[in-house]
Amino acid sequence: MSKTVILFSFAMGWLLACLSFAQTPGPEAKSEILQQSVTTLALDRLRAQHQSVLDALNAKSAEGQVLDLDDSRVPALLKGGWELAGEWAAAYFENNPTPSKHELEHIFDGFAPAPHGVKSKYGDFLEYPEYNFSGSAVRIADGIYVVQATYFRDSSTGTFMVVARNRDGHFQALWNIKDIAEKHYAQEDEIGRWAHLVRRAYYNGPLNVDKILALSPSANGHARFLVDAYQSADGGTTLAQMSFWEWDGAEAKSLLVRLYQRTFDYRGLQVEGNTVRVKTKEDLGLLDTCGMCSTPRGIWTIRVTPKGVRDMGHQFLMPEIQWADELLGRIGRGEDTTSLADAKVVEALESRIKHVQAEDAALNLAQNDKFTWGMLGECRILRRGQRGAFEVGLDEGRLHFSYELRDGGHYFTHVRID
Repeated sequence: MSKTVILFSFAMGWLLACLSFAQTPGPEAKSEILQQSVTTLALDRLRAQHQSVLDALNAKSAEGQVLDLDDSRVPALLKGGWELAGEWAAAYFENNPTPSKHELEHIFDGFAPAPHGVKSKYGDFLEYPEYNFSGSAVRIADGIYVVQATYFRDSSTGTFMVVARNRDGHFQALWNIKDIAEKHYAQEDEIGRWAHLVRRAYYNGPLNVDKILALSPSANGHARFLVDAYQSADGGTTLAQMSFWEWDGAEAKSLLVRLYQRTFDYRGLQVEGNTVRVKTKEDLGLLDTCGMCSTPRGIWTIRVTPKGVRDMGHQFLMPEIQWADELLGRIGRGEDTTSLADAKVVEALESRIKHVQAEDAALNLAQNDKFTWGMLGECRILRRGQRGAFEVGLDEGRLHFSYELRDGGHYFTHVRID
């Protein structure tokens, strides 16, 4: 055999040996492959178990209807579903501990079938004849995530939980709002509202997460976050809840939990530095407001400081509406109005009240002698400043007010009623 052939055979043998060695995974690669296989099996198991939950929720009755949220079987099914969602999120983070924002928004892809809606015969929107699932996550600190999960059909019910590393260093759903809500339910407080699954309880409808935002850490370094939630019920004016939380490594402690109102066309929040501003529909003491209307609009301000959270209160975008409501309310209750309005203003308003009451009595429309100005309608600001003017539209007349500012307050000087 020639030297050339011998050298060629040796070279080929050496090359094949190198290729074989390169294709053989090392200990670290083997561990990673094994971990991926374990994670895949875990996700497959969770997906199958969760499908069983959806199948049970969507089981048809003899009338062809799926389970209603009021059904006694639903609470256990949803609790099991949310536990599976927590396990799925933990397994996801175990395999992908630093997901992107986009990945966090799609963390539950594959956990449940994509929602399937059908066009409603009542308008240009989708209806969901069966229960669906959706969810996402927000990173609030290194290795700490707040996960929200929702079941929805004709209405929605949801939860939020904290998924972080446990003492063994593995990701786990360590805390869920539903667990502490059950302890608060008897108190009928704001945290207790999260215990509801049914449409009606001590308020109108179950809560569902709308937005979760990470906040600056507290002075002790604990991660903090806010949850903007809403009631899932019919109506143009929606009851909403804003809550602020601090994660101490074992549980989320509430810093502030408050209700507010919002509408479909006026809602949302803005965070600027340590200030949170929330769009609200404000309450009035006397005047009724339209359920589908956003008037009177307001802004609720909350300050987040290193030491805690401070409620800075609500402000009307048109405070004139609040002024008119206060004056009419005092007159209706027979209270003193000398600091609010000229005597001629009060006399004119009282005269209109008596006139309407007389008309109602003649037509047998009076209801326990209780007078109401009716629904708040269009409001217009005509002039602002030291001397201002505005109009308030009501069922029982359009009120044209003039006022002047005195010692930082308002004082009504004239009213015309159309």
